[in-house]
Amino acid sequence: MRFGALAAVLALSVASAALAAPGTANSGQASGADATAQQLDTRTHQALLGLYALDSQLEGWRARLASLEAAAAALRERQASLRAELSAAEASLKTGQRHLALELRALYERGSVDPVAVVLGAKSLGTALSRLDDLSRVASQSRQIVAATSAARLRLLRSQRRLAVEEGRLERSLAAARQAEERLAAAVATRTAYVASLRARARLQAQQVRNVEAQAQAAQQKSQTLQQPTAPAAPPGKRQLTVSATCYDLPGRTATGMPVGQGVIAVDPSVIPLGTRMYVPGYGNGVAADVGGGIIGNTIDLWMTPSRCGAWGRRTVTITLS
Repeated sequence: MRFGALAAVLALSVASAALAAPGTANSGQASGADATAQQLDTRTHQALLGLYALDSQLEGWRARLASLEAAAAALRERQASLRAELSAAEASLKTGQRHLALELRALYERGSVDPVAVVLGAKSLGTALSRLDDLSRVASQSRQIVAATSAARLRLLRSQRRLAVEEGRLERSLAAARQAEERLAAAVATRTAYVASLRARARLQAQQVRNVEAQAQAAQQKSQTLQQPTAPAAPPGKRQLTVSATCYDLPGRTATGMPVGQGVIAVDPSVIPLGTRMYVPGYGNGVAADVGGGIIGNTIDLWMTPSRCGAWGRRTVTITLS
């Protein structure tokens, strides 16, 4: 609807310019079209700049998201390595326990494992010392296995807690990055649609301007056709004319095909050529843009709104032609 109203305004302005001064019609119409096109170009350019900024931000967030996803993959690898290390520690513990069990079984099979009993029951000092060394070695291995297993478990538990905290923080960052990416993607889509709509409006505006140009040219040609058979040369130096002025308020179009409106004056083309501009006391400026069967000689008919027309009636006025 806005473009329809704009086309109507352009049509009226172009028609008035074409009838009043055909030589300046194209320049005035072109100036209005250029101004409208320039406004659309400016809005389109600003929208494109905003689109470029949003697209750059979107690429930045996508790069950040890719980095976070790579960090998440590395974290999963560390967790897998930790699980493998824990499995290896548990396997080592089981192997050590089996070895210790075999050693203890061998000692039990050889006799008592009590140090005093070993010394008292030994047949020689060498045998006693050998058995004591075996007991000491088994006990030392047992302590080493327990210590190593405890240290490994403690270290692995700490690593698990640290990785759990890091995983939680990474998940929050990933969620925020994904939300930001979705918002920016939606904004880019909206801005892209807006730019497309501006370009469509620019194409529509260009078509409207071409239609108005064609209408104005047709009106100008028709005006010239109406003037040719009856328009005599104006008497030299004649600038004023006393006429009988009435009014009309009917809707429709003028003899040149343009809509009626304020400033449209019906004349006898044999007296006042179509396209002549004039000043009418009590009415204002107007242009000879219409004809009528009852408009003969020094008579003019002024288009007015119904409220003004009722107050005007018929008057004899001296108009100034230009």
